Amino acid sequence: MLNVRPAWLHVALIMLVVSQPALAKEVCDAQSTKGDVCLCELADLHPTQASVGMAEVRIKAEKLKDEIQRRGEQDFLKYLLKHDKEEPVVIGPGGIFYITDHHHLARALYDLGVSKTYCIIVDNLSDERVDDFWKRMEDDTEVYLKDQNGKAIIPNDLPTSIKDLRNDPFRSLAGAVRESCGFEKGDKSSSAEDYLEFQWANYFRAHWAQTGIPTKDIDTNFDDATDAAQHLAVEKDAASLPGYTGKTSCD
Repeated sequence: MLNVRPAWLHVALIMLVVSQPALAKEVCDAQSTKGDVCLCELADLHPTQASVGMAEVRIKAEKLKDEIQRRGEQDFLKYLLKHDKEEPVVIGPGGIFYITDHHHLARALYDLGVSKTYCIIVDNLSDERVDDFWKRMEDDTEVYLKDQNGKAIIPNDLPTSIKDLRNDPFRSLAGAVRESCGFEKGDKSSSAEDYLEFQWANYFRAHWAQTGIPTKDIDTNFDDATDAAQHLAVEKDAASLPGYTGKTSCD
């Protein structure tokens, strides 16, 4: 007797395969095209910013560690995919993978010893000249050319690996203040929203002396530093920053 599938089941199976683009191209490479979702090596990812907040990275890593232990590495990768935690990648000249967001996530995964993660290809500009590539990245606000002290840099100054990202404690404070509703993301299409967390980090940096907390102590006394940053976030000087809420908590 022939085992004939019902027509509806045959169609359902086709739809199941088609609806999983992440499985269509398992590994990212220099020929990957815009919209591809594929696996990439964390060691191959080049940052488009010079620094992250290491305190924020540690907090994120602790949460991810629990997920890895509960799920195992393979299911954990599926968890990242399900929750839209792919690394956005622009493929540049020479086939280099540049991540344009989620730097804290990438560094947290690296610190946890994870070797691969899912990436989504934002664009493939591998055929462009180097100078034209960086001009386009700047025009599209896909690269942040300031160092961990808020000083201007050039593309050649960017780290070439996730592991070489430097620590900006004020970026950690910006992340903590945003989590406590001290500011919020608004219209992503607005140019005022570009590098929102860095704008707030630079505000905290410029006004930090009045808190009396040494910069070197921010990470070691992060709760006290966060409380001080929350109070800075409601001051009159902060009102012109994008996302200003005038709140010190989400309550």
